[in-house]
Amino acid sequence: MKKNILCLLLMVAMVCVSCNKEVKKASGDYSFKMSGKVDFTDAEGNTAFIFYSERGQMNILADKKGNKGDIIVTFNTMNGSNYSCTGKIKGDSIFFDSHEYFTKFSTADTALNSLQIGKLYRITASGKGIINDNMIIAEESWTGVREDGEGTFMKAKKISVLAEKN
Repeated sequence: MKKNILCLLLMVAMVCVSCNKEVKKASGDYSFKMSGKVDFTDAEGNTAFIFYSERGQMNILADKKGNKGDIIVTFNTMNGSNYSCTGKIKGDSIFFDSHEYFTKFSTADTALNSLQIGKLYRITASGKGIINDNMIIAEESWTGVREDGEGTFMKAKKISVLAEKN
């Protein structure tokens, strides 16, 4: 009986240690690029889109207040905004919990889309991806609303996030 309990405790300890090793291995500074199609719909139902592209620095830290495998991810974009979210690492997978942040879109493909330039949006995002050596390849989905009360909504089904460890 004691042998069975000892084996069970050792197996639990190995699982917990492996989660910490995965987080420790992924922890650190990354350069990232995000890109994807963002659709805007105004109050009258008119739609437009832009191709969004952003670069910056990302940092992954172990969440010391969380459970095994929990992380905190910070994003510092080239245009000056920054935000953070929580997530989890399981094996070679990374999960970004649903999080909210504010951003302004700074580029547009057409004059119609230029109406979105400089407008503040509240974005809700979540995503998942894989960790492959020193690279993270992830996809996020976004929904959001323009903060000036104009009734313009945005949606992005697939924002690609590519991050390389520095």
